[in-house]
Amino acid sequence: MHRHSLALVILLALGFLPSAVAQESKSAPAPGENGRFTFAPVADGQLRLDTRTGQVSLCHSRQGIWTCETVADDRAAYEKEIARLQNKIGDLEALARRSAGEIPPKSEPKFPNDAEIDRAMNFFEKVLRRFRGMIENLSRETDRNRS
Repeated sequence: MHRHSLALVILLALGFLPSAVAQESKSAPAPGENGRFTFAPVADGQLRLDTRTGQVSLCHSRQGIWTCETVADDRAAYEKEIARLQNKIGDLEALARRSAGEIPPKSEPKFPNDAEIDRAMNFFEKVLRRFRGMIENLSRETDRNRS
């Protein structure tokens, strides 16, 4: 019985062979190209390198099923930190040049002129007069309601 199941497996494998060969020829690398992935054996399985994207995955077999999991890549975090530090260095260098008088200081705060202050004061005066008028009206109405 064991021989029959082995023969069945071989026949099934031979039946799928033409489609596997056709699929292989579709994704075969161009002449002179080594292929998209390269593999390196490690203790837990195989490391797979995608030569187009640089992505690294750890592939291993669990219960006869191969799976690949992406390996964490800290390169993006390193590049982000490098960019942050370069910006900080640029800011510190600009500050040093500014304090040495090489660069004029950043724009000074602009204070309002007399006309702008007068305009603002007139506005607030009108608001306060209206508010005081409202208080006086409410006070009169309250006095009338009490009597």
